[in-house]
Amino acid sequence: MPAAQARAVLPAGTTRLVPEAPERVAQRLRALAVWARRFSPLVQTDGDDGLWLDITGCAHLFGGEDAMATLVIEGLAALGISARAAIADTRGCAWALARFGNSPTRVVPPGEQRDALAPLPVAALGLDTKLQTALSELAIDRIEHLLDIPRKVLPSRFGASVLLALDSAMGHAMEVLDPVRPVAPCRAERMFDGYTTSTEAIELATRELLDGLATQLLERGRGARRVVLELVRYELASLRLSISLAAPSNDPKHLWTLLRPKLERAHLGFGVEGIRVTAPRDALLGHEQAQHWRAGQAADDKRARLLIDVLSSRLGETNVRGAVPSESHLPERAFVWTRPMHPKPQRQHATSVTRPTVLLEPPVPTTAIALTPDGPVHRIRWKGQDLAVVACRGPERIAGEWWRGPGSTRDYFRVRCEGGVCLWVARSRENGSWYVHGWWA
Repeated sequence: MPAAQARAVLPAGTTRLVPEAPERVAQRLRALAVWARRFSPLVQTDGDDGLWLDITGCAHLFGGEDAMATLVIEGLAALGISARAAIADTRGCAWALARFGNSPTRVVPPGEQRDALAPLPVAALGLDTKLQTALSELAIDRIEHLLDIPRKVLPSRFGASVLLALDSAMGHAMEVLDPVRPVAPCRAERMFDGYTTSTEAIELATRELLDGLATQLLERGRGARRVVLELVRYELASLRLSISLAAPSNDPKHLWTLLRPKLERAHLGFGVEGIRVTAPRDALLGHEQAQHWRAGQAADDKRARLLIDVLSSRLGETNVRGAVPSESHLPERAFVWTRPMHPKPQRQHATSVTRPTVLLEPPVPTTAIALTPDGPVHRIRWKGQDLAVVACRGPERIAGEWWRGPGSTRDYFRVRCEGGVCLWVARSRENGSWYVHGWWA
């Protein structure tokens, strides 16, 4: 339905428009195929909303085919995805039952494809719309009607595609699966001839491994977003130390700066037998121009990212946050706090309206005197003092979003008081109350 109709039908505040991005859908479906490799090593994407799994020899590991289908559905539901699953000897039969069957899960016993497909519509064979229309005009609505027609008549009357679809569903055609092959993460390791407790040797080996890891990332044109250092300890479980980065990086010196404090506090036990360094998460590394008239801004951004990485490594990822602009005119909703280690929200907008450097949450109630009911502010009380207003600009009316329900409407004034104090003052349109919402430091 049209977007406006959907917003009118659904409750206020429950809809969000997302632009269509076919390339992003394909990327996420491929990521879902990698996730499905826990059930089978052979997984292929099907269109933009399906997956093929070749589970030959795998079902007994999950308690049988029925239990395996249930596990797949439950696993996808945990990811917020509703799905249907079908298991059959042929791809055509499984595809038809998963998309046109009556139950969310269906397992067809061997050799019973014909009985399972017979009541389904001819669209379950994956035929094009034009051919389906032609069959419907001849009252051929279900697959059983096609199966009753002599085989040698089908190609001459409806084309070879109908016969090929039937053969694929019945198991008479060759089926080739092109599985998704995930790229192994960059990794470097070194095993010692024996265990060692020398911190100098461990640090030296770690730095050499980081150099090798950075070389692999550089060859792929990518940077690490997360690095895991694994210490293989003698007669103890391996110790894993991880760091996250605000921006992808393949600089071994920067990676060592983040890993070194964790390595210095690591418990080596009786000794370390080997070291592994892995980058389980990486991202494309943007090309940077060395000299440019805005090179100073690029250098400042890079230094800011390095500082965020160091602070997150020392203080913890959850203790470092940054303010990101949000799509709202209300001051208290004009930004959201986000962790620098996670991608920023995509819905951002820049505003040219002047806002105070310090925003009070919640606003501080105050008293003010205006020359007229809707006029400029004459005097205001701030921090126990009655201050005369030297300059006043406004009002700027800001109303709440109608789709969030009833909200207050406020008139904002930018005032400069005696002594040089600059305040951002708001007056409620509903009850006439005055508030100080911020000031310019």
